[in-house]
Amino acid sequence: AAATATAGVTPALLNLVMPDATVVSGMNVDRSVASPFGQYILSQMQFNDSGFLQFMTSTGFDPRKDLHEIVAASPATASATVHTALIVGRGVFQPAMIIGSATAQGGTIANYRGFNLIGPPAGQSGEAVALTFLDGATAAMGDIASVKGAVDRKLAGATFTGTLAQTAMQVSASNSAWFCTNTPLSDFMSTRPSGNLGPVAQSGLIQAIQQASGGVQFGSTAITLSADAVTASPQNAQSLVDVLKFFVGMIAGNANAPSNVTSIANSAQFSVSGSTAHISLLLPEAQVEQLLMPQGAKRKPRAAAQR
Repeated sequence: AAATATAGVTPALLNLVMPDATVVSGMNVDRSVASPFGQYILSQMQFNDSGFLQFMTSTGFDPRKDLHEIVAASPATASATVHTALIVGRGVFQPAMIIGSATAQGGTIANYRGFNLIGPPAGQSGEAVALTFLDGATAAMGDIASVKGAVDRKLAGATFTGTLAQTAMQVSASNSAWFCTNTPLSDFMSTRPSGNLGPVAQSGLIQAIQQASGGVQFGSTAITLSADAVTASPQNAQSLVDVLKFFVGMIAGNANAPSNVTSIANSAQFSVSGSTAHISLLLPEAQVEQLLMPQGAKRKPRAAAQR
């Protein structure tokens, strides 16, 4: 069930991340879409929608085959009221066609250090966001300040370094989709709309989690979910694992729970290494498809050549 390690996130994308980022995530789209689960998701989607077809015609961009990888990042200054984030992508883009399509729809174009920043129509309400192409294979999108920062780092040949960068390289090497943060989990939850999660964020175990990382690996026959939580002490790590085991045990032992749910609970594995708690779930790919399929719906056949 162990995933074969790969090169991980593309360094050129990671180097565009703001140096004060506290949360970084990403997805290897090629690897995800090529998996049996990715093929299943594509087989359930409708691609003959007139709007989607017009989008592809006007922009020359087909997200099913032209997007290869994405990385997203947010700094410590992001909050529920101040949305600061950057998304960078690697793929095959047609900047001239996309700019032409944007302007035809009333979009604005601003120049920053030789790069065209594509924005929403003038006067449109909402946050100030922008999209730019750093070259034919790299795009950056987010709030204007973050996008301009990505341009600056591109021109300066900056390198994203530090513990978070190392964790990103490690977790992305064994996962199709991944995340990592060096922010205490309680702080991360308290600065975002949490609804009923407010009391959870204040719990002692959540406050003890100082860093976290994890991801999803889409294998040939199974999907593996894993996460690591770095806590304040080995005792905190063991306590976190004990609590998780207790809740999983309750689910697995519930005679009224659906068999798929109890099967997932029984697949949970826990371990402790120093101050780090580790959890993983091994889910058969066919079982995940069944969980996602609407009740009474019939599975559509996959097209072998569909990407």
